[in-house]
Amino acid sequence: MSRNKPLAVISGFGGINSSGRSSNFLGYKNLVFNSLKEKEQLEVLQDLAILQGKIETVGSGWETVSGDSINLKEYLLENVSSIRKDCFIRKIEKEIYDPDGVILDQIKASAAGQLPRGFDPSNYYPARQHPKALQMTVFGISDAIGQLGFKWEEVQEKISPDEVSVFSGAAIGQLDSFGFGGLMQSRIKGSRASSKNLALGLVEMSADFINAYVLGNVGRTGHSVGACATFLYNLQMGKEAIESGNSKVSIVGAAEAPITPEIIDGFFAMSALSDDKRMLELQASNGESIDAGPIQTRACRPFGNNAGMVLGESSQFVVLMEANLAIELGADVYGSVASVHSHSDGHKSSISGPGVGNYITMAKCAADAEKEIGLKHLRQNTFVHAHGTGTPANRTTESHILNEIANTFGIKKWPITAIKSYLGHSMAPASGDQLVASLGTWNKGIIPGIHSTDTLADDVYSQNLDILLEDKIEDRNFYKGCFLNAKGFGGNNASAFILSPEETQIKMKSLVVKNKYNQYLRILGETQKKSSQYNRSCLKGDYKVTYKFNEKVLNGETDIEISRKGMKLKGFKNKIKF
Repeated sequence: MSRNKPLAVISGFGGINSSGRSSNFLGYKNLVFNSLKEKEQLEVLQDLAILQGKIETVGSGWETVSGDSINLKEYLLENVSSIRKDCFIRKIEKEIYDPDGVILDQIKASAAGQLPRGFDPSNYYPARQHPKALQMTVFGISDAIGQLGFKWEEVQEKISPDEVSVFSGAAIGQLDSFGFGGLMQSRIKGSRASSKNLALGLVEMSADFINAYVLGNVGRTGHSVGACATFLYNLQMGKEAIESGNSKVSIVGAAEAPITPEIIDGFFAMSALSDDKRMLELQASNGESIDAGPIQTRACRPFGNNAGMVLGESSQFVVLMEANLAIELGADVYGSVASVHSHSDGHKSSISGPGVGNYITMAKCAADAEKEIGLKHLRQNTFVHAHGTGTPANRTTESHILNEIANTFGIKKWPITAIKSYLGHSMAPASGDQLVASLGTWNKGIIPGIHSTDTLADDVYSQNLDILLEDKIEDRNFYKGCFLNAKGFGGNNASAFILSPEETQIKMKSLVVKNKYNQYLRILGETQKKSSQYNRSCLKGDYKVTYKFNEKVLNGETDIEISRKGMKLKGFKNKIKF
């Protein structure tokens, strides 16, 4: 890899999934809840209880939703179980996801990784019949921008209007009643399609919403669809946009809300789903009780005896920034994108069957990691977020890939985790879930274990792997890098190597003279202070969601000035240079 390329650093992240809100590492901390000290556990519980609408602030005090005054700490400690059972993979909420009983009564697949019970992103801005994934987009990108520690306008003042790129979207599309679902069902149900159904159902609409209603972006935009590897495809585009010099800032993300009857029915038809019948058969074969029915919380069991995958919903975003701009702005840095590779499988016997592409992506990322941090640190100070879907095919194919790569590079016990055991498979954002969790590991030093799997299946390759069935705790700077892995239908494979904050800071320090870097550190303190203020406001339910409908709309006839050397847009400080 060329050392002359600009460095793409991660300067912000945010979103929402079944574990909770992403910024301030809160969703990650919920994954490792039992390994945290009480103070941080209370913060996680407070954030979840606010999201779920269980508590609210009244003046300087706190009340339950029913109006009872409470001592916040006492309430949280007394309700740990009830707060946390309303997140992660759990029984599908019929009234929200399945009012007609198609999923629960006909398909009989009762488990899904749903957003925290009671949280509705449409409550925080005028949603205007937006599909759920687009509602989650608005909330998620607002969370990422809020955590930056400075206003978006401060970023725009430092760059040209066209030096921002946005890559975000879904893998399947918006299939609820406000998107393609409404479009396809309307005539059958005796009604007419809405004028919004087609447009808002498109897979790239997440990026379009960010441009039009949050950032006011006029730079590059798009979305690279790669099935379950979609987030990493977008991450690759964001990294390359910064390395090419075309973008100084790149918003990378994905949002998907696939818990609909049609999508669940599709995966059920492919025999890929952990449905109730399969769950009960698995429980019986494992010697577990079946008296109370399916154990939804353990429906997804990566690398163990398992029955299939579980769908989840998520919206995840990271703000990539060219390192010199990050230094100038005083941006906090959570890591950097060192390597992303995507490859297909070649000739296939079936479109859903695995192939050789993922061997290529992981091998290339491991080779890049050796160049970045050295062979010793690759062997001793890296870990892997596996795709880990919970299907029998995945446990053998992915474990073989990871074991072969580990053997090739002399890695003896490579730590492997798979967080779909908590979250389910969110399709497009799945590797975004992984990335946000890896940033959390550098904050706390804890890799979440695979809580739903008791023992590894006999056909799992693990000679060179340490597949974590419990949380693994090290010093927070122990890991120099992390690998993210994704395997998608159709031969869409992608892997990424992410550098730790500490390693990223070393690289950044080498880019500028000592005085300028010391100045950066002074500004950084103020950035971190403002980021903390944002998260304190979120802990009281003030999420500062940004939605700018019909604001500062530019008119081509009156708001632009064009010359042969460039273009000036009304409201932007700097020109676009030709």
